[in-house]
Amino acid sequence: MYKFSSSSETALRSAHEDLQKILRLGLQRSKVDFGISEGHRSPEKQLEYYKKGRKLVGEKWVITNQKKIITDCDGYIKKSKHNYLPSMAVDIFAHVPGKPSLTYDTNHLSYIAGILQSVAQELLARNEISHHLIWGNNWDDDGELIYDHDLKDGPHFELRTI
Repeated sequence: MYKFSSSSETALRSAHEDLQKILRLGLQRSKVDFGISEGHRSPEKQLEYYKKGRKLVGEKWVITNQKKIITDCDGYIKKSKHNYLPSMAVDIFAHVPGKPSLTYDTNHLSYIAGILQSVAQELLARNEISHHLIWGNNWDDDGELIYDHDLKDGPHFELRTI
């Protein structure tokens, strides 16, 4: 059985109780170790991420490199689920000893996503949580992964009200 590191625990404690339950049970059931890189995110940090692939022209942000875009939320005008306290989102990473190149590997993240979504459905059915879990590589939750979305965010999981 895996355990979260102290930095993952800190990030997880900043997240909504439903996310904490899902991630803790998910880690117990997963064959792939994983950690949490971010829970709550300040508006300043969110804006830093928003700037990637954009530049400010006058008073408007203009996309300069679509491939570098990692968020559509600036943290001020449009908040991310990370900007709430407790956070309604977390970002994870896979931990594969000796293979840091697999940290954000789609195959590993997809496996973890399946575990987390299964756990969330189970907890929801038992009325232990009150939110649905959405994965950043399946924003519309239709089962078609990655290809039907402009913004691909494999490490991202967020809560949505049912």
